[in-house]
Amino acid sequence: MTNFSYKNGILHIDDISVIDVEKKCKTPVYIYSESRLISNFMKLENALNLILGKNQSKLIAYSVKSNSNIAVINILKKLNSGADVVSSGELKRALKAGIKGEKIVFSGVGKTNEDLSLALDSKVLQFNVESLAELENLSKIAVKKNMIAPIAFRINPDIDAGGHAKISTGGSNTKFGIPYDRAIDSYSYAKKLPGINVVGIDIHIGSQITELEPFELAFDKVVLLYNKLIDAGHNILNIDLGGGIGVSYDKTIEPFLIKDYAELVKEKFHSINCKLIFEPGRYITANAGILLTKVVRKKESYNNNFIVVDAAMNDILRPALYDAHHEIIKVEEIDSKKEMIEYQVVGPICETGDILNKKVIMNDVKEDDLLAIKLAGAYGAVMSSQYNSRDLIPEVMISDNKINTIRKRITIEDFLSFEVIL
Repeated sequence: MTNFSYKNGILHIDDISVIDVEKKCKTPVYIYSESRLISNFMKLENALNLILGKNQSKLIAYSVKSNSNIAVINILKKLNSGADVVSSGELKRALKAGIKGEKIVFSGVGKTNEDLSLALDSKVLQFNVESLAELENLSKIAVKKNMIAPIAFRINPDIDAGGHAKISTGGSNTKFGIPYDRAIDSYSYAKKLPGINVVGIDIHIGSQITELEPFELAFDKVVLLYNKLIDAGHNILNIDLGGGIGVSYDKTIEPFLIKDYAELVKEKFHSINCKLIFEPGRYITANAGILLTKVVRKKESYNNNFIVVDAAMNDILRPALYDAHHEIIKVEEIDSKKEMIEYQVVGPICETGDILNKKVIMNDVKEDDLLAIKLAGAYGAVMSSQYNSRDLIPEVMISDNKINTIRKRITIEDFLSFEVIL
């Protein structure tokens, strides 16, 4: 996280002191770096352009679910990013942020008729269809509107992507996609339906993938399917390779190099004349954000040392939901010469599972100290809730060395205004 570094003993984001952010926006608060978002996007785009060539038709469709703030989406839109969305809400966010429908792919296993209708009206690039029932509903809606729906089937290749089971989506025991052995029949059926235009193939085998082998196995199946579909007379224009590129949440994780991913894509698809679609989310946003929190108090119990902070599992769910590791550091740089103590960092939610990190080594921790939860830019604010009637916390963007609030705190008073006593 080179945009997050100590200067004069204080954590800075770009050239802004985190302490200055806290003075403007009280904790807990998410803080993002615009320059890091841009750098991450450009690193992927440059690798793809260098290795695949600029003449290779391609679209980076940012996975909105990783961080759906419209300011984040708009920053990427300015870099000519498209969007991968999985709900009407995400579609509306992408459109609000300025991304045209022609650069949006609509994914998701549970698209309602209202979702399908809105996406048709928005003229999305492609529907990534997950079932024949969805396809039939889309056909009926398209015919009623006198429109043509461009579709790809999301194919489930039955491949274990590794990582946490709850974010591995390419196996036979998951709810996602059309079974690989039913793909040919599904495409043949789709070709006959009114209002449907078969344009692509889609896969997405999981998230936080740190080895190339699952991608290689999946890509091989896509190439085989593509050749069979071409032989059967289908006009495949797009191949959507999904997302899943992992990041390093701690020193034990060493993801593949992005240039090696691009080399693999070139190896498998260099002879195929299609637009290649990529759906990165975490890769772009994770290390572009932190969650800033404040120490409420220290507590000792049965030989356990706890740091209780004002952020909680409702603000950042990943540790409780996935046993995910997020490194936590002090905003004031630690004096390594002092005695170090092992702590659990916990939140105030009335749940035993409200543990933000089970093992943090720190010293000289005091009430009101500021702590930073690292790599919180992806699947952080988007998964937050008001559990225990807590506020939805604000989001801040550091842009051109300015502190910009991009989501205001949504308070209990705001929520109560929507409720009625009978």
